[in-house]
Amino acid sequence: MRLAGTLTIPEGQGPFPAVVLVSCSSPQDRDESVAGHKPFLVLADDLTRRGISVLRYDDRGQFGSTGDFDSATTEDLAGDALAAVEHLTTRPEVDAQQIGVIGHSEGGYIAPMVAVRSARVAFIVLLAGLGISGEQINYAQLRYLLESAAATEPQILFNLHRNAQFF
Repeated sequence: MRLAGTLTIPEGQGPFPAVVLVSCSSPQDRDESVAGHKPFLVLADDLTRRGISVLRYDDRGQFGSTGDFDSATTEDLAGDALAAVEHLTTRPEVDAQQIGVIGHSEGGYIAPMVAVRSARVAFIVLLAGLGISGEQINYAQLRYLLESAAATEPQILFNLHRNAQFF
């Protein structure tokens, strides 16, 4: 499998601290594009201007990356993020002692997994990480989506019950 990404490097003399950006639970491009907004591009630009190298990558099966996102587990995605950290250690522009992982949503669940697996991870930042179980967040998200679609309360309860049976 191959992950395709973009490494932004600050101007000036390195080596620089670096971060890997890890996206949310749905298949994403390296910019985590949604509704015309590119949050990871904005974050990478700001961090790079502040002297931090940033590696962001397309999730499995998305754009330049190979593999199958739909069959990947959270463990698999943590392995992808770990591979990105390891790649940064090979780059002369990067200070291998100052590599962090910034995770958004499910990425906020993955970042600690990567930090536990690798002594190369100096720090983690969690953006909208889960404070409840994945099952509980699934119910909350389903309720929100159904309410947004103007579903009735009986329809919402039916779908929540159906999801509970799946779990």
